[in-house]
Amino acid sequence: MTITTTAPSEEIKEPFGKLSGHPRSWVDRSKNKPTDLFSIGGDTLNALQLKWAQHMFNYFRPTVKALDRLATEQGIDEIKTLNDVVPVLFQHTAYKSYPLSLIEKRRFGTLTKWFDKFTSHDLSSCYDVKAKSIDDWLDQVEAISGLEVVHSSGTSGKLSFLPRSKDEMDNYLNGFLMCLEIMSGYNFHEKRMPFVAPIFRSGRQLTQRLVQLLGPMIANGQEDFVTAFNFPMSADFMSLAGRIKSAQAKGELGKLQLLKAMKWNKGELIRMKRAMPKAMEEFYDRITTEYAGKQIFLAGTWPQLVPPALEGLEKGIKGIFSPESFVLTGGGMKGEVYPEGWYEKTCEFWGMEKIRDAYGMTEMTGGGAPSCKYHHYHLTPYHIPFVLDPDTGKPYPREGIQTGRFGFLDILTETYWGGFITGDKVTLHWDDCPCGLKGPWIENNIVRYSEEQGGDDKISCAGVQEAHENMLDFLTEEED
Repeated sequence: MTITTTAPSEEIKEPFGKLSGHPRSWVDRSKNKPTDLFSIGGDTLNALQLKWAQHMFNYFRPTVKALDRLATEQGIDEIKTLNDVVPVLFQHTAYKSYPLSLIEKRRFGTLTKWFDKFTSHDLSSCYDVKAKSIDDWLDQVEAISGLEVVHSSGTSGKLSFLPRSKDEMDNYLNGFLMCLEIMSGYNFHEKRMPFVAPIFRSGRQLTQRLVQLLGPMIANGQEDFVTAFNFPMSADFMSLAGRIKSAQAKGELGKLQLLKAMKWNKGELIRMKRAMPKAMEEFYDRITTEYAGKQIFLAGTWPQLVPPALEGLEKGIKGIFSPESFVLTGGGMKGEVYPEGWYEKTCEFWGMEKIRDAYGMTEMTGGGAPSCKYHHYHLTPYHIPFVLDPDTGKPYPREGIQTGRFGFLDILTETYWGGFITGDKVTLHWDDCPCGLKGPWIENNIVRYSEEQGGDDKISCAGVQEAHENMLDFLTEEED
């Protein structure tokens, strides 16, 4: 099957310094330094981003069916201003808008047709896929199409699937390395140190995709690439775990039926679940002894890093690694609440003066928004931000300080539309940060609207909601 993996090669020929070429060149460390990403702001940045927003819309509308349908519903035929992008940003439910019954009944051919509406890849050769599980389906689609699919963690009870190409995963890695250098001061194209992470060694969830690429490179091989679980993370496992967690939160666990498509490997999933606590204990024992006092790269979410730190300090253990180590974290607290002083205690246990985190999500390429010394999240120029009224979905002015729903257009994508409305409440500053980096930045106080609204999260403007619902209906239409 022939597929197109690269967007048009035309470049924006304007005086934007080192950001004048295609966005993929912005994250090329041989051409640019990480600080070049934050070298322009204000009207200059707006002009650059408007040109790329126009370019991306014109390219993707005829090639991505879901975008074309939404643009038609919203009456958007051209992008004249940056705010014209807002009506054609996908809601955060779009990439999981498929009926769960397609998985339960193993109708993976129909699921592929749904998936095909999000990408410029031609997936028609995958329509007759016969699969027995999500993992099996993804194995076959990737083998046939050349895609490198990523999925979310499924904490809401349903996995989101994004159709990324190898080019986009390369862009993601290069952008991520740029962000790491901003936060750590280390050029990880050259710097080597043991890489440890309390997660799965492989899998299709974005974190695992990234670890598979980063780990062996930074550790300079497999020997000092240490993960807690030395087996792949199953998409089926994550899907079922998310559904169980969601049902528990709603008091509906008794109504939950085991996904029929998972019955074939129920025993395997149970064995994996039972093996995880011991594997995690062995992981922490190994890294706190074998790598004690050494410079390491530690990656994990706050819920993976904070509890061991609090427990260790109670036992009188602290300063595990060299202060020259780098700890990368993010992903929020996942609903966890920690005692006062948890941040300082976490730094003390692991041996760092400061731990820097980043703000991002599965739908965002290139490493998301790295934090500066003030713990402000800095948006890269390839992520065009929007702050929306949480009730109407209308964009707030692109100036001053605005608090509302976060949306963005990712212009580092090459085979799918990167416009997205998140479920996050943010406070965004349009003026430059005191740290010296130019461009907009977000305060470190992000929360999910679903937490504020008792589990429901919808943009309530009738016209906007109707357009998106019509687009979602289109995505889930039965096809012969």
